[in-house]
Amino acid sequence: MKNLLLVIAAALILSGCTLFPSASTPITGTEEQKAEKLAQIIARGGQADCQITNLTDNTSTQIIVSGKKMKVVGSDFGEGKTGTMINDTVYSYIWTEGEKTGIKTKLEPEEAITPSEENGEIEENAVDSKVSTYEDETKYKMDCSQRSVSDSEFTPPADVVFTDLSEMMKGLPVNQ
Repeated sequence: MKNLLLVIAAALILSGCTLFPSASTPITGTEEQKAEKLAQIIARGGQADCQITNLTDNTSTQIIVSGKKMKVVGSDFGEGKTGTMINDTVYSYIWTEGEKTGIKTKLEPEEAITPSEENGEIEENAVDSKVSTYEDETKYKMDCSQRSVSDSEFTPPADVVFTDLSEMMKGLPVNQ
């Protein structure tokens, strides 16, 4: 009986190593390898948090992903304020720090991936080909980690009023 309790206790302790991974697992390698790993995490619906620093002007952008949801926080295009974009799989929300208004756009459903005509299979290296366009490593530094991301990260602030651009576009005449 004592041996059985010891075996159960040891099994629980060892299983805890995989059931409760560390809060944050760094993504390592060259900047290009990190970008490739991030693209693979996104493609498989994983979770990650990245800080990308532009080494020429020392500005940074944070990218948080979880499944198909994404949040990007970084410098906007003027006045040195921070802009945020959230994609919650239904809408894309965009607003600037300190502003009480923003815009949202309904996202179109993704088209299914179809097999390529050449070989009849889905190209497994599609992510690799997109990563090959990654910028020069001397211009950017990427620090990423895989971590558990809460759904609250993808909730726009309640005090910002969002104008729905997709609804506004419905009222515009279409030229044919």
